[in-house]
Amino acid sequence: MEQRGLLVRREAAAWLHEHLPELSGLVLPAIDDLKVEGRDGTGRKTEIPWVRVHSASRSPSATEGWYVVYLFSADGEVVYLSLNQGTTRWENGVFRPRPPHELQARVDWARHLLAGDFAATPKLAEKISLKARSSDLGSGYERGNVAAFPYPVDALPSEDVLEADLRFLVSVLGKLYVAADQALALPGEPAPEVADALTAVERAAGRRFGQRGFRQSAGERLAIERRAVKVACDYLIEHKYSVKDVGATQPYDIDARRGQERLFVEVKGTASDGAEVILTRGEVRLHAREHPNTMLVIVSGIALDRDSDPPVASGGVLRVVHPWKIDDSGLTPIAYRYAVPSETGLATPA
Repeated sequence: MEQRGLLVRREAAAWLHEHLPELSGLVLPAIDDLKVEGRDGTGRKTEIPWVRVHSASRSPSATEGWYVVYLFSADGEVVYLSLNQGTTRWENGVFRPRPPHELQARVDWARHLLAGDFAATPKLAEKISLKARSSDLGSGYERGNVAAFPYPVDALPSEDVLEADLRFLVSVLGKLYVAADQALALPGEPAPEVADALTAVERAAGRRFGQRGFRQSAGERLAIERRAVKVACDYLIEHKYSVKDVGATQPYDIDARRGQERLFVEVKGTASDGAEVILTRGEVRLHAREHPNTMLVIVSGIALDRDSDPPVASGGVLRVVHPWKIDDSGLTPIAYRYAVPSETGLATPA
């Protein structure tokens, strides 16, 4: 165990550090925050030790994002150089495994993106076996593997081959980072508007961010919003409502009337699957007060032509919730406004 810890945390990590300048040059366009990290457990040793190469901003921990990682099997018989991903999620104070279907959707997305690169490299394995007996992480890494070079302990390749394999997987990791940065919606990731809201809150609170910025521009957000409102209006008109777009002045989007009936309609458009949306405090209050005269319209899967100027949104899948009663258990606070007591602390000039 002592020797294993030195190998993972020091020797393998040091070898990767030596290659970082060269590896960074393989990632185009340049991603200049590649880092090395190795773990074999603190106190009680982990069943699956690892050492990885990752972007500090795109994969700040091994539970987030994509990375290239050496995974050592529990029985010590094989090590894999794997293009892998964070396979757990922090929920209610503990790390929980990502659902298998979610990991598979992410793997399928990455393999489709990199199919041309992988086709020319027959040595790559889609399945890995880490022989874990008691760790969910082992099965998680197996499911999260996109592609891997297997190295049996009794048939380790030369250092030249190890270096060539590492260069290859880091180069495709760069392509994965670029595609993920540019994508509007990714399997298993927050919807772009949710991610942008979290980014805005963190920046307003003074948190420092790496290279990741907002997923959508103002023009793209406006195009998606307008597309969603149009789809919602078409639906309401088809059902004999008269409609008025009030989103610019009211905490709801459409005022819909049919005879004596009046509906306060909230519209959310997204390029994602629509599993999550952002609600303002004003929206929550109004729709709680006006229930049951409320409707939620979600237009998901909107396609966005980002090459047009301005961007053009089209398509989408309509989902209507009517009457819409906001379930408090589905609300997650993403920021707090705090009134600082004036009597506490010392005031000194900066």
